[in-house]
Amino acid sequence: MNIRVYPPIVAILYLIVSLILNYFFSGTKIIPSPYNYFGSVIIVASLIFMILAFRTFKKKSTTHDPFGKPTALVTSGPFSISRNPMYLGLFLILIGIAFFIGTIPLFLAPLAFLPTINITFIFNEERKLKHIFDQKYTDYKNSVRRWL
Repeated sequence: MNIRVYPPIVAILYLIVSLILNYFFSGTKIIPSPYNYFGSVIIVASLIFMILAFRTFKKKSTTHDPFGKPTALVTSGPFSISRNPMYLGLFLILIGIAFFIGTIPLFLAPLAFLPTINITFIFNEERKLKHIFDQKYTDYKNSVRRWL
């Protein structure tokens, strides 16, 4: 059986683990109120960024599914800032939640998310895009950073 775990599920699992750790080992807040409310700004901005990225996929009539086969190389909109705006958005949402709650265990989720997404998804996607779009993807990869 082939089980596919998608990046939002990875983010949610890491968030759940960090919330459990926070429950048992919360300690003191490292980001006190009202500064922790900056986390909500990060979350909202990240959601907007992800929506724009999703709409850019739709405009190009290509898949946003990491397991799917892309039919177009998307380089405009949020993709002109980051090669992975959807993953960047998920990462920043985790950062926003960590800021909002303000305790150390919540910062473990984004720290674990980055290498997991790089190893599990991004490296494979980059190989696939290189195979499909060849020099066009290489040029894009050389001009836009993976994250920021």
